[in-house]
Amino acid sequence: MSESEQKRAQKCVSCGINISGTTAAAFKCPDCGRQIYRCSKCRKQSNLYKCPDCGFTGP
Repeated sequence: MSESEQKRAQKCVSCGINISGTTAAAFKCPDCGRQIYRCSKCRKQSNLYKCPDCGFTGP
């Protein structure tokens, strides 16, 4: 994925907001390794997330 595609894709996987310039977390999916982003609000509330590539669901 190119750098410009990564910047466009930086949305919280739980709520969908643009997380550019925020205190969001970036981590790799435990199953497939895809980069996942979560906003601080969803992390704090322990909202579920689902990997768009493999469907892995986590807290």
